[in-house]
Amino acid sequence: MKQKQFFFLRTRVLCVNLVLALIASSLFHAMRVVWVFYNPATFFLGGARGVFCLSLLAVAVLILLTALKFYKPEATQKRQKLFKALGIISGVLTAVLTVVDIVVLIFSGAETDYAIMLYLKRDLPYIFAFLAVLILVLFLPKLKGKLRNALAITVCACIVLSCLRFAFPLSLYRFVSDPLVIDTGKDYSVVFATNDCGTAFVKYNYGGKEYKTYAANCGRRIGDRLIHSINVPYEHLKNNSYEVGSTHIIEEYSYGSWLGRTISSGQYNFKVNEGKEQSFLVVSDWHCALGAAKKAVAELGDYDSVIMLGDPAAGMDFEEEAAKNLVGFGGDISHGEKPVIYVRGNHETRGAFANRLPDYLGLESLYYSTRFGDYSFLVLDSNEDKEDEHIEYGSMNDYSLYRRQMLSWLNEQPKSEGKLIVLSHDWYISRPELDVSRAAWDKIDELGARFVISGHTHKCEFLDDSEDENKAEYLKAYPSVTTYFDGGHKGNSYYIASKLTLTPSGAHFEAADNKGERIMDKTLKW
Repeated sequence: MKQKQFFFLRTRVLCVNLVLALIASSLFHAMRVVWVFYNPATFFLGGARGVFCLSLLAVAVLILLTALKFYKPEATQKRQKLFKALGIISGVLTAVLTVVDIVVLIFSGAETDYAIMLYLKRDLPYIFAFLAVLILVLFLPKLKGKLRNALAITVCACIVLSCLRFAFPLSLYRFVSDPLVIDTGKDYSVVFATNDCGTAFVKYNYGGKEYKTYAANCGRRIGDRLIHSINVPYEHLKNNSYEVGSTHIIEEYSYGSWLGRTISSGQYNFKVNEGKEQSFLVVSDWHCALGAAKKAVAELGDYDSVIMLGDPAAGMDFEEEAAKNLVGFGGDISHGEKPVIYVRGNHETRGAFANRLPDYLGLESLYYSTRFGDYSFLVLDSNEDKEDEHIEYGSMNDYSLYRRQMLSWLNEQPKSEGKLIVLSHDWYISRPELDVSRAAWDKIDELGARFVISGHTHKCEFLDDSEDENKAEYLKAYPSVTTYFDGGHKGNSYYIASKLTLTPSGAHFEAADNKGERIMDKTLKW
């Protein structure tokens, strides 16, 4: 005997469940940036990827049940029970996945949420295409009257808009922020970002001659980037004015190109202080907490230069992350008019874009030396803080050899004539390999470094031995070197920034948070 209305859910509820399943699966797939934290070694079905496959199975089952509901509304008693069971299982899977999505979004923080949204943005064309096909095949034939017409018009409009977006740029081409001028140890790298790909140039006058230099590679202008960098000789830019510009490249061809609008900035007056007293804004570990970080910076007053100690975001999965959180933030706090020393943090070593970051910033090396008047800076790259085999790195790291190459370079450095400061994101310099760390510190001590300025700990304090025997060992071995941790963020709403003022007699350390409270105010002699 056949039974009518065999589903345990009404048609509308079943359709809503299908839509929720699609949303939950799509969002979970966009969360693949944090899948590793589900620990595939212990989680069933090979980890989060297995959960995603289960979610796709739930979607497939719900599509099948919806199709049967529309086109085969009758079933035997036996099939009725089977379909009911499948509906319950799919509904439970969708509910569980939805809860997981919500929990991850709540606890992952703003830095991971931004990466998740970028992954979702990448997936959206495929999701919309699937939905359009599903609506046209499954729902549209069964609808009648005004509802059918409205749905057909909506789907067609979405398809037309998608085609227009694919073929034509719909957003206005613009700069993301002021430029970021990085002291590379050899020259200045003028770095800026745009909201889409384009060519880039810097224009200035020097020695009675006008210069317009493009970002180029072996004679061809680079037009496939959001982040642009042009290297300019020290003497050309010091205490000089310049402007940057870019032409939107919609598409490159072998014969000709499709060009958009050309944009130009106003004049930036680049100022370099080479006097006896110099002040440096010091920031690290802002991890997408841009608003709080800028408020803390504002509490410290004016400064001559900027030291960026790394960790702008959770990782470098996308160029957009670096454009917004590193280049954009650096431009906002340096205003394109103050030199910047950039030190890589451990989170810039992660993600598909990490390998390209140094080139995009115009840096030949991430460890180098530079000089500001009487004060010398030794920039070191502490890279990752765990061994190369750690599960977070997905078998992509080979820093053990890199650290030893940096150590070889460090051992070749001559003793500085001026007062020496070492900059390193992590004060250990080589946290996973303590033998390399001790060798680097031996050389730093030999070179006569007075201060090591670092981040990574998200604390504002000087190194002491109150909690850690290993710290006590370093303090005992290198009593003439003082290590300072400059602060960083604690959650998206709290941040500490520092200012370092150097004079012939000593160094003044001050720090403030975004609430206006003074965290540090101390002067030490050379």
